[in-house]
Amino acid sequence: MLTLEEEISNKRNTLKTDRLDMSFGELMNIYDDGELFITPEYQRVFRWSNFQQTRFIESILVGVPIPPIFVAEDNEGKWELVDGLQRISTIFAFFGILQGAEGKNNFTLSEGELIKKLEGITIETLPPRLKTTIKRAVCRVEIVRWDSNEDIRYELFNRLNTGASPLSDQEIRNCIFRAYPINLNQILRDIAKIPNYETLISPTDTKKEQMFLEELALRYFAFKYLDEELKTTISDYLNKFMRKVSNNEMKFNLEEEKNNFMGYIEFLNTNFGKKVFRPNGLFALHIFDSLAYAIPRAYDTLEGNEDKIKEGIQNLLDDENYNSIGTSTFSNMRIKKRMERASEIFNLV
Repeated sequence: MLTLEEEISNKRNTLKTDRLDMSFGELMNIYDDGELFITPEYQRVFRWSNFQQTRFIESILVGVPIPPIFVAEDNEGKWELVDGLQRISTIFAFFGILQGAEGKNNFTLSEGELIKKLEGITIETLPPRLKTTIKRAVCRVEIVRWDSNEDIRYELFNRLNTGASPLSDQEIRNCIFRAYPINLNQILRDIAKIPNYETLISPTDTKKEQMFLEELALRYFAFKYLDEELKTTISDYLNKFMRKVSNNEMKFNLEEEKNNFMGYIEFLNTNFGKKVFRPNGLFALHIFDSLAYAIPRAYDTLEGNEDKIKEGIQNLLDDENYNSIGTSTFSNMRIKKRMERASEIFNLV
């Protein structure tokens, strides 16, 4: 049994971090050199208003300290921005170097809260001395090395997400597990782009930005392969499953699983539409999870079993015992009961 001090020491030793104080000019240079990546796949797209952008530029000009940004360093030493997208993108867009940002580069400042004469100013009309002030402003860069234990990295990003729009669990997973031998991340992102899948789930724009479609696909695979009692939170279980697949620690054919999932989505779209997960209007996550768990256990394939599966789904939606269990996503007991009841229903068809 480890002592408290030993346990803390072990965890500290699994985290590899570094920090640097860099100017925005230096950050722009390494961005131009392709050594700093901004990939909004796993973070909010750049969407600050002109007021917010102006306020940030104004803060730099008057000397307000800049909050740190967080980057993940890959095995080649390149950085991927994890937190601080809005701030960094504002600087890059103001100087006209932000890639993939049509219509957002070289924006015009509005009237500042402290400096009224900022209104109408662009990078071209900003006095050279003030351009230099922005370039020389210092920002703390917190670096997480990819040889850190993935669980520790996950917790780090999770706990340091203190901005106005913190990352969702799936956005963090997308960052943590992107550099592994088996690229489950890419499969989840590919699935999320398929129109029929989005139509079936019908997420809000906010949910899409939070990678809800990717997380649902992950939940489908994770519950399909659930072979033990849930002893932890769903989030932790999804982390564990994604780690095992990404590390090639379990049999999981990416393309085959992707194709099977899309066949399942097409089946639901054709026979039920989005109402299958919205019996009362709101998206019912417990139904999605229950079907992911129960259907693969009752049938090896959809083909040849379509009528039985349709009957099973309708029986599930109408089942008083299932619906009386409740929908709390925080109780493992309830989750287990719903899944077991779903399996009973499908095995009775």
